[in-house]
Amino acid sequence: MEKKLTALIVDDEKKALDLLHKLLEHTLQFSEIRCADSAFSAAEQLTDFQPDLLFLDIKMPGKDGFTFLKELKKVNKHTEVVFVTAYNQFAIQAIKNHAFDYLLKPVDRKELNDCISQYKQRKPDSNFMDRLEALVLERKEPHKLRINTRTGYIFIDPASILSCLADGNYTCIDLGDRQHLCSVQLGMIETMLPKNGFIRLGRSLIINLNYITKVDRKTHSITFEKDFKTYPLAISKAQLKELQAKQDQ
Repeated sequence: MEKKLTALIVDDEKKALDLLHKLLEHTLQFSEIRCADSAFSAAEQLTDFQPDLLFLDIKMPGKDGFTFLKELKKVNKHTEVVFVTAYNQFAIQAIKNHAFDYLLKPVDRKELNDCISQYKQRKPDSNFMDRLEALVLERKEPHKLRINTRTGYIFIDPASILSCLADGNYTCIDLGDRQHLCSVQLGMIETMLPKNGFIRLGRSLIINLNYITKVDRKTHSITFEKDFKTYPLAISKAQLKELQAKQDQ
């Protein structure tokens, strides 16, 4: 019978930690899966536990994943580290720190299974460097989206978008100084946007968190700032609560 693996998940976000734990359980490849909500608690667990794989978040309060990894490598040569993060800008650092793999949140089930398979063969993922390079290029050279309109199509840099508002089978894309009415439903727009920075509120709105400078509970509005100009947007009470909940995660 093939020996099962062991794992330690380190993530200060409980929702992300629980999701990854569930995904690992579903692979049926692990005999033991432990969890830690900080680098400190992970270090305590590693005094009597040497997992095969350490799934490590990067941005954590107190001590980040890279600092923890440097300390770990001094005393533990056995455990392989897989960075799990929502921030693709850390790809270069992952290379420098000799990570076994690098997974973006939300973790894709297939990529996770591929990572485990590569580990069981005791060799780095042959596509690992290619995927990291793609992540770096995506950050350095954001591509423009081609989006259909009623008369043709337009090209939009996703980083320039403030919000996307559903209007029936159409979507109004707000760039601040101008708007575009596109003949594409909001759900399709959501699949085209980068995973980081954009969040969906309810069924009708997607916002770019990078431009938000103010949230007003009294007036039920948010304010974007772009190119030294401000753009207010009224949102519903339910959307306001959802926004707060997602930012608190």
